[in-house]
Amino acid sequence: MNTDDMSARGQREFRRGAWCVVREQLRARTAEVTHHAPRTTPLSLLLTALFLHTFAAVSLPAATLIYRTGFEGHEGYNTNLSLSGQNGWIHEGTGGNGVVVEFIPGAGQSAYIGFGAPTGVDEFLNVWRPVNLAPVPTNLSVITFSVTMLIADSSNGRRDDFRWSFYNTNANRLFTLDFDNVTEGINYALDDGGGFVATGFQFTRGAVHELTVVLNFPRNRWQAALDGVTLTAPLPITTTNAALNLGDIDAVWAVRTPGSAGDNYLLFDDYQITGEPRLTVPSLLSATRQPDGFLRLQVQAEPATRNAIEVSTNLTQWAAVLTNSAPAGRFDVLDGSPATLPRRFYRVRVAEP
Repeated sequence: MNTDDMSARGQREFRRGAWCVVREQLRARTAEVTHHAPRTTPLSLLLTALFLHTFAAVSLPAATLIYRTGFEGHEGYNTNLSLSGQNGWIHEGTGGNGVVVEFIPGAGQSAYIGFGAPTGVDEFLNVWRPVNLAPVPTNLSVITFSVTMLIADSSNGRRDDFRWSFYNTNANRLFTLDFDNVTEGINYALDDGGGFVATGFQFTRGAVHELTVVLNFPRNRWQAALDGVTLTAPLPITTTNAALNLGDIDAVWAVRTPGSAGDNYLLFDDYQITGEPRLTVPSLLSATRQPDGFLRLQVQAEPATRNAIEVSTNLTQWAAVLTNSAPAGRFDVLDGSPATLPRRFYRVRVAEP
């Protein structure tokens, strides 16, 4: 995997600023749930009453569509032209990019980068459509990017990397997700100059994947999932005090050996960016007792943020059950202790610095 900066855009970024990590005083936002053993009150009735009393007024913020395209003909996309130059898409570098039909089964038209070799020794091809959210509006402060993607393998024995890179409006690369077509490994890089870090997860060549990346700008955190599986813990959007806004989200072809590119390519479709207000108070979506006596709670907390789940039997002394996070902020908690305790209280609090 080429660990150099992505392109001239990325190189400009790495010359900026000193290390800066956003610090924020620990804030506890608490949602409490009580569990009593069946001998005192039927669990289903008690939890229903708690939902009605405590959470009836809680509603999740609605997402606002910022940009979406399926690269279809009715949107004005032409399969005889490069993607760059159509409907506001632009590029930096050289190499193949365009629009194809039914390369992703049932998807109609899709975009691609790769396949056609770059001119000369170009290492990177970035293709993007500007978003330019600066400043990021309060009602759109949590951004979700989603895309359908497929990496097609090379037939010439040479394999490259394909990436999704997130830039601010100053063309600073904030962070990158890298899909290494040699190892099928998924890696990420922040803007700290530390290179790529393996997530420990894999993708599959030739398979259709659904990628989701959530950016929580007020928290300076991002988190990604592939096919619903969380790839990373919440990570800084910037470590260098770069402007916290969204300029563009780039599809990137990173040639592993300059002048000797593979004919592999990245297909992508249903490219979508939405925004929603920051959720500051966690809520309990459901609580069900399982046949084995375990209690399963589904929590909706702040997206791309670590949340501590704590329990108590007296509302005075609290102990952590786990610390969890999810790109969309929704996750399950499974606790076996309620089967042996007369009562149990639960709360959720933000566990970010």
